[in-house]
Amino acid sequence: MKVSSTELPPRQVSLGKAPRSMVERMIGRERIVEEALDRLVPEVVTEAIEQEKVEPYTRPRVESIEFDPLRLKAVVGLAPKVELGDYKDGLQVPPEEAKVEDEQINSVIQRLRDSYAQWAPVERPVKLGDRVGLDLRADVEDQEKPLLDSKDAEYVVDPEGAQPAPGFAEQLVGLNAGDQKTFTLNMPDDYRDKEVAGKPAEFSITLHSVKERELPALDDDFAQQVGEYTDVAGLRTAIETQLRQREEERVREKLEDAAMTKLVEISSIEFPPQLVDHQAQHLLETFTRNVEQQGLQMTQYLRLVGKEQETFEQELREQAETQVRRSLALDAFADAEKIGVEPQEVEDEVHKAASGTEEAAAVERLALANPSTMQRAQEVTRERKAITRLVELATTDGRSSGAKSSKRKEKTAERAETSDTEESRAAPAVATPVAEEEEATS
Repeated sequence: MKVSSTELPPRQVSLGKAPRSMVERMIGRERIVEEALDRLVPEVVTEAIEQEKVEPYTRPRVESIEFDPLRLKAVVGLAPKVELGDYKDGLQVPPEEAKVEDEQINSVIQRLRDSYAQWAPVERPVKLGDRVGLDLRADVEDQEKPLLDSKDAEYVVDPEGAQPAPGFAEQLVGLNAGDQKTFTLNMPDDYRDKEVAGKPAEFSITLHSVKERELPALDDDFAQQVGEYTDVAGLRTAIETQLRQREEERVREKLEDAAMTKLVEISSIEFPPQLVDHQAQHLLETFTRNVEQQGLQMTQYLRLVGKEQETFEQELREQAETQVRRSLALDAFADAEKIGVEPQEVEDEVHKAASGTEEAAAVERLALANPSTMQRAQEVTRERKAITRLVELATTDGRSSGAKSSKRKEKTAERAETSDTEESRAAPAVATPVAEEEEATS
């Protein structure tokens, strides 16, 4: 790909007739560099830009400064160039129907029943999935204190759940209340106490009680307990509606993504690398801030996910380049389609953005009085309308324009995503039954 930037010719700067060695002894080399950066660089770069008749799109970046004589080299990014492909005939994307199967509804209902399950005492041997009450002691050879010493502890007999040691759950199966048992298991190799990790431990247990999970009956009483539903049929209908909304949202996002990918593929896009640098830095800062809000440092997060800093930053850079390409292509598409924004549409966007706040009216008034906020709202609205039009062209029934298409476009625009230049896509809120950019710089 051609780099949409240009290297300005090296400029030589005079420091007078004093010998360089004398100047360095008198004021120091670092001081010379500071003077060059603070006073000479802006002037010289501006002069070079004017001489070369360059229209900079990003701030000039000084790449090197040489002495004897003093010379500097700067690179300035040029405006992006986008040549759209034949998007009216080359954007076909196979549509996908949003379907909700009975199995999905049943699965949600089952999760709801699980969440309302009760533990009921039983008089039988322990089975997997039961909850038991027990006394537990674990001793490791050469350790003065017991590894575990608990009385009347409750434990869910689940091999996939938390266990003192691998195989502990299976040792309880078949026991009855009042039984005692002693057995030996090896502690995990990655156990937090390194002196115990991998060593055999002797477990002694006394079982006191056995309980099994008792699911509520799937009847009208259960439906009324879950929410404001008169019967099970009403609950199923509500779940189906919400699942369908989710599925339609997923299908729509998938279609938007496919259409955007296709638009980028058929188009020629050139841009200065500074745009990717800026977007990658923005993504890194946003991600770091989100991680820190969860009480972690980036080094801890990377260690948890098993990634090196360099690998993580490279992934962010690839994501940033994709976002830059999509944003530029979408903007060019909006120009080609002559997509404009009415003042009322911008105000509606501001109103929608402020509606989720506690003091929505005050927030909206401040936003309407802020030029930069209004500018961003206009950009977001235009992006939404552009994506809506793009999706229409990518589908078979969207190729014909008219009143029906326009109405559908307006309706879709109300919930379409803005673009991939946004920080993230927020997941839609789900009701009770289913509950489970800126100026580029170098």
